[in-house]
Amino acid sequence: MKPLNTTYNNAGKATGESGFEVSGLECIRQDIILFQDISFKLQSGDLLQVDGVNGSGKSSLIRILAGLMQPSAGEISWRGRNISECRYQYQKEMSYIGHLNGVKNTLTADENLEIMKALSGSPQSIPLSEVLAKLELGGMDGITLNRLSAGQKRRVGLARLLVTNSKIWLLDEPFTSLDSSGKSVIEQLIVEHSLQGGITVFSTHQPVEIEGCSIRHIHLGKK
Repeated sequence: MKPLNTTYNNAGKATGESGFEVSGLECIRQDIILFQDISFKLQSGDLLQVDGVNGSGKSSLIRILAGLMQPSAGEISWRGRNISECRYQYQKEMSYIGHLNGVKNTLTADENLEIMKALSGSPQSIPLSEVLAKLELGGMDGITLNRLSAGQKRRVGLARLLVTNSKIWLLDEPFTSLDSSGKSVIEQLIVEHSLQGGITVFSTHQPVEIEGCSIRHIHLGKK
């Protein structure tokens, strides 16, 4: 692991067909520079953690990477093309999960996953019962989310990662509302995604060590 103040530069690593490259990103909000000169390259299996105190720009960086915000400067490339030029393909290969779970509390867990699956447009062969079991939500498929705890709702929201066929996972504080057991479940999903050649970028304000994966770091703000 290699912590840096504002940038991580892995320029020495060769860019392959699955390369995710960020160059010179800057974000200015209300005349305040949250971060600048963020540059890195990620390949299949790479895992990048974005940390920093609240207000340092972690959520803004993840949203920019997802194409939901425009940077003040810099660019993001996927498979050798700027994401603005291949937006449809990029959106198909990327999953973003923010602070909100993106679920309907009046629907059951499996109904929520059916909607997520349909919206993704990705072929998905894993039965939803198996998806819920991997998230340790087995037997809760018929329960509406308004009867579940905050941590269980978070797991349902994160379960969408398993009903899509995304190469890139962009996760903003994925461990929010999770106890130690729930955190371990999500860490294992990230490990499996990495071992299968996926790329994960996640933000957090807390130290994280995921067994089985080498984590690269970007630190935003002052140390």
